[in-house]
Amino acid sequence: MEIFGQLEFPGDKSLSHRAAILAAMAEGESTIENFLWAEDTLNTLRAMELLGCEVKKDEKRKKIYLNSPGIKGWKSPREKIDVGNSGTGARLLLGLLSGCEGLSARIDGDESLRKRPMGRVCEPLSLFGAQFTPKDFLPIEVHGRKLKDIAYREDLGSAQVKSALILAAIASSTRLYLEEVCPSRDHTENMLRFAGVGISKRPSEQGYVMEMHPPYALSPRNYHIWGDVSSAAFFVVLALLAERGELLIRNVLLNPYRSRYLDILKQMGGNIQILEQKERCGERGGDILVRPSSLRGITIEPKDIPSIIDELPILTIAGVFAEGNFSFRGAKELRVKESDRISALVQNLKALGVEVEEYPDGLSLEGQSTRILKGNVQSFMDHRIVMSFEIAQLKSKSNAKTNEELVKIEGRNWVNTSFPDFYEKLNYLLNPQKPLEDTMAVVTFDGPAGSGKSSLAKKVADKYAFYQIDSGAIYRALTYLALKHYQKSELSQEEKGQFFEFLERNPLILSFNGQRQQLLEQNGQLFGAELRSREVALHIKGIADDPDFRHYVNKLVRQAAEKFPVVVDGRDMGTVVFPEAPLKFFVTATLEVRARRRLAEMADQTISLSELMREIAERDRQDESRPYGSLKPAEDAIFLDTTHYDLDETFSIVEAYLRQCPSRALQIALNREGKPNEL
Repeated sequence: MEIFGQLEFPGDKSLSHRAAILAAMAEGESTIENFLWAEDTLNTLRAMELLGCEVKKDEKRKKIYLNSPGIKGWKSPREKIDVGNSGTGARLLLGLLSGCEGLSARIDGDESLRKRPMGRVCEPLSLFGAQFTPKDFLPIEVHGRKLKDIAYREDLGSAQVKSALILAAIASSTRLYLEEVCPSRDHTENMLRFAGVGISKRPSEQGYVMEMHPPYALSPRNYHIWGDVSSAAFFVVLALLAERGELLIRNVLLNPYRSRYLDILKQMGGNIQILEQKERCGERGGDILVRPSSLRGITIEPKDIPSIIDELPILTIAGVFAEGNFSFRGAKELRVKESDRISALVQNLKALGVEVEEYPDGLSLEGQSTRILKGNVQSFMDHRIVMSFEIAQLKSKSNAKTNEELVKIEGRNWVNTSFPDFYEKLNYLLNPQKPLEDTMAVVTFDGPAGSGKSSLAKKVADKYAFYQIDSGAIYRALTYLALKHYQKSELSQEEKGQFFEFLERNPLILSFNGQRQQLLEQNGQLFGAELRSREVALHIKGIADDPDFRHYVNKLVRQAAEKFPVVVDGRDMGTVVFPEAPLKFFVTATLEVRARRRLAEMADQTISLSELMREIAERDRQDESRPYGSLKPAEDAIFLDTTHYDLDETFSIVEAYLRQCPSRALQIALNREGKPNEL
């Protein structure tokens, strides 16, 4: 089995639920990008409409426009709020609406959800004046009231209980003091801070203590949702179990309470690199690079369970095909998910011939990498059970060297409740013919001094026979000519006009020799060492900061890119010069690391490290504040932090992005086997 490709995932389910709720709580219009278009999250969005919000959906772009009168303007819905199969939607709404004084609503769900306990949120909320009828199972009538100050010790490790209490406090404009004994997912806290609500959170002897004080004022925001890292888990395990290949997962949530399963898989021997990017709507996210690995069984510690509770089914499948014992305990919460997942896993594994021992709060089994599973699997109306055994089915077929369906799975339709694109992505990875896009063959590297961008660009050029453009040399040539004709580089408008007329008559020619080295000439004369003079270096700023000269250089560079596959580095290559480049990197490292690299390159080392750090920091400040061509990452740039990687390690990551880039021109260029030629 070979798994090769690049995947992006629908918006994270937990973030989508919360974005819809927080946007509705704020007065005015918010936008939600990459919203998860699934039954559970759409039901939460529908609930916001029933409360009085106006929702416009752009399904093609997965974008939501939500205009709300604010929480004080909500009205009691005329019909019941049906949350379908969503425990998150039900419990968060029970908490939120319990604090909306004078508002009443009936919350219901499907047959599966009606069996799941709601007392875990209703009971603690009732302590502070919330009114529910009944308190244990849906359907439940909630009657909003002005709640008392909330002081509670949460020891279940449930993010849903914690979030229900937080939302109730905001809705009722009351104080909150919450002890969290078993730390749980912190999406609600992170996104509330992004929305403008202050939450004090400090470590305690057991977990955290959180405090909130009214008044609370949520502001409209643009919520850009990271891809669902939990959905990615099935494909991460598939790539690890493959015999060959490489999987690059782009733009997923990397909250440590959600990506902990990646650390577990790395402990099992998984070849996984986690590449953090930036922050969106209060949450960190990034990319994951996965390669086939030989896995070994481990015992998962109870302290890790709250952070991997949703991933335990697919981790169990990884354990089935790992060598040695795989087990976990302390996961009693798993019995009250969409199904009793411990029982569902044990029953299905036994039906497939796996000996497994069941505990009240976990399971244990002996893994085997060459195992072939055969038999029937029940869904138990649970999407994660279905998807986990789909991965087991593929690995079994691979081990048996057959295309026959060995594991027969009923209830595949349950996948639609949270991940309707699952099978489409699975087919994409298994199909060797990947669709390509029509783009230019350009790779850009931007970043501050000493980050390693030029070295990376050179390695790309050397290995793949790309043409490396040195835009700095063009600015130095223009500076040299300005000094030669005007004895200065900061020219008046009249002098600039004369200078550009001169360049029109005597244009700079950018070309390359047989070794793909950049050549710059004028009237048949090549520029050389004169461009590296100290005088040029001292005066280049006047040319490099001028928008007219930057436009001239950018045009010259773009003309070269129309003929050759090029790699360029600078500070605005991905933002200004090649905003449409299919692959854009922003390379960075800590200030100290960059200064140490520069110090090692310098012949004169009389300058101290601290002095050099100050100089580089000042240059960063100047580059970032330039009115034209300032140093900043492109919106779709890939961040490469080289602080803890050497050049070869970083280049191996760059190569993975190159191989996976869906650009037709770029893939043609990469497969020329080192033969330099025009496109």
